Amino acid sequence: MKKIIFAMSAVSIIALSLISSSDGVAEVQNQDRTGAPGSAQSCIQCHNQPGAMTASSSMTITNIIGEEVSTYMAGDTYEVSFNVTSNTAVGYGFQATSVFPDGSNAGEFTNPGTSVQIESVESRHIVEHSTPNSTGIFTTTWIAPETGSGDVGFYMSGLAANLQSQAFGDAYNGMSMSLTENTNGIEELYRLMDQPIVSSNGISMNAVVNGIVSLYDLNGRLNYTTSLIANEYLTIDASEICNGIQIIRFVPQDQFSSTFTPQSWRVVVQK
Repeated sequence: MKKIIFAMSAVSIIALSLISSSDGVAEVQNQDRTGAPGSAQSCIQCHNQPGAMTASSSMTITNIIGEEVSTYMAGDTYEVSFNVTSNTAVGYGFQATSVFPDGSNAGEFTNPGTSVQIESVESRHIVEHSTPNSTGIFTTTWIAPETGSGDVGFYMSGLAANLQSQAFGDAYNGMSMSLTENTNGIEELYRLMDQPIVSSNGISMNAVVNGIVSLYDLNGRLNYTTSLIANEYLTIDASEICNGIQIIRFVPQDQFSSTFTPQSWRVVVQK
């Protein structure tokens, strides 16, 4: 009788641990299972997949106007989408981090989206699900590190689950990607356009090549756009500009589009 009771207790403990981990393995177990250098064993230790379920993980990183990027500008803010897909899953979870080659934290995760939380495991920043969701899409923002930081690696563990609180029948897939630091933008700044000047009259700028100037707010909403001819001096009147932080985006056109990369500046407008 004691053996039966013990066996039932052991099963109960396992089931409870599996259920609690649905709130995020860093939150519940204080474990880093991202797949980054120095992390613990992957999620497959508790979510093995002897069945037909599959999982596929991916990441997309976009700038303030929604363009997918493969490089970052120091100090800029990006949106990161962690995506998990499956053939038969009922719910999805994930855990991820961003680190330098030496394993230290790279940049900063902020503004976790629905069903997402930011945790720390032995000083490593972790972003993960707070509860499983049915879409497999998890988002957060990421602030790039300072100038001269170099390459950043993103590591992700994605989980497709049947949500039956068992140690089998789920599917796991890990992946990684890297962003290189965009230092060309700093060098090309003076060849493309002079630093925009903000005054009580508005914003003044001078382009070296043909292009299009656009102003966005921090939510990515377009507030103003116009074409510029090389060496044309432009002043955007204060009445046409919204108050607060504005993102100025200059995109070179025509023969310059393949030679120069788009440039962005962040300015504060106070009226």
